[in-house]
Amino acid sequence: MLAALALTSCIKGDDTYKDLLPVQPGQYIYSYVTTQNRISMQAANAGMRMAILAAEVAKQRPENEDVTVATVKDDNGKEIYKELFSSETKIEEVAEGYKLTFKKESKMPDGFYLEGSLLVKTNGASELADGAEWSVEMDSEFKLYSYSNYGGEAAQINMLGGTTLLKDNGDGSYTIHISRIAASVEGSNAGSSSWSTSLDGLIVRPKDEDVTLAYSSCKGKAFKVDGTASGPSLYGNGNIYDTGQIGMSYTVTDGLYIGTQIVSGTQECEFTSSSDYNTAAYPAPDVRYVFSFDESSRTYSYRIYYNGYTYPKG
Repeated sequence: MLAALALTSCIKGDDTYKDLLPVQPGQYIYSYVTTQNRISMQAANAGMRMAILAAEVAKQRPENEDVTVATVKDDNGKEIYKELFSSETKIEEVAEGYKLTFKKESKMPDGFYLEGSLLVKTNGASELADGAEWSVEMDSEFKLYSYSNYGGEAAQINMLGGTTLLKDNGDGSYTIHISRIAASVEGSNAGSSSWSTSLDGLIVRPKDEDVTLAYSSCKGKAFKVDGTASGPSLYGNGNIYDTGQIGMSYTVTDGLYIGTQIVSGTQECEFTSSSDYNTAAYPAPDVRYVFSFDESSRTYSYRIYYNGYTYPKG
């Protein structure tokens, strides 16, 4: 189900499909690896969205001392947390920091449905600023749901633990560290993942130096992302319900994101051990996607490089 969801945007119905065939195994690798990474980054993404919300509160507080993360609004009078999460998300300020509670009926901006709670521990720093370090903890009932565009029941992903840390680096950038993020698909025999960033973590910074984390400053603006993550995945040898696990690696270099979409830079995705998968189905273990962004039209395109083939050609 997860693979079908991820691949929907990749498969085309016109004559160009024939040109896609040589790189199609690479598309599957890309879909599996990026989906694994997106699942593992859920707590980190929520923590960074809370940082955006908290920064906007700090920006507006001189004009409105009663504003909170649950009440702060944008220029159109909309509550910002509903834009960053969903209308059904509940946000509370607690002693440790911020508590987020999700209802599975509400779709998140990245396409997943969440259930359960996350606790953003701020270590006494209401903003992710001035060298602050935050952590994000998943409660025991935290889950993700993913629906295939082909219909059917949702895949339930149980989030089983791991560590998520966020740090303001003091130079306009932020570091995301995740360690041993464990997730498994309900009904799967593959076991749980154990996904971690490298020691350097993922480095995130606004593209433009004058952009801050405050929502009114960064909405619609581009962010640079660089880093690597890897580990045993929640995918089995053939798909998410097979036994065994596929080891995977994900790297983004010079990534430029607007919202949840990469528009420029390179993503490299790899199956890390030939004993984990069918080498006949996947003649090469790695694939590279190179994205390009047209500033004038605000559109992006990409090329796929797999096993000596390129799509689109030229």
